[in-house]
Amino acid sequence: MRVLDLFSGIGGFSLGLERAGMETVAFCEIEPFCRRVLAKHWPGVPIYEDVRELTADRLVSDGVGPIDVICGGFPCQDISTAGMGVGLSGERSGLWREFRRLIEEIRPRFAVIENVSRLRSKGLEDILGGISSIGYDAE
Repeated sequence: MRVLDLFSGIGGFSLGLERAGMETVAFCEIEPFCRRVLAKHWPGVPIYEDVRELTADRLVSDGVGPIDVICGGFPCQDISTAGMGVGLSGERSGLWREFRRLIEEIRPRFAVIENVSRLRSKGLEDILGGISSIGYDAE
């Protein structure tokens, strides 16, 4: 299975998924340090910088595809107890909408979405509803 790893950090999701037999075909990570780590450990795998600018069409034009799995842990700063607690309406955690947009555009077989436990009271219903509205079952 071919994986698009969003909000990649230094590649924890991809490391685990590759150990399960999957192949990471692209990353998307905004932090320069993390992109350098990804480039070192996954040479030749495309790394996109901004999830807001990434599209299914761009991936296709770059020869990335098909994609079977999209994974990622979108920013938690607006959800976490350490943050201001504004939830998915916050600037960072609101990037969930970009994650959802890409799932809808790409239509992978699976999406693996990770976040902090406080999401249960700060937006989980919106995420489950968003996934359902584009034809996916969520658990």
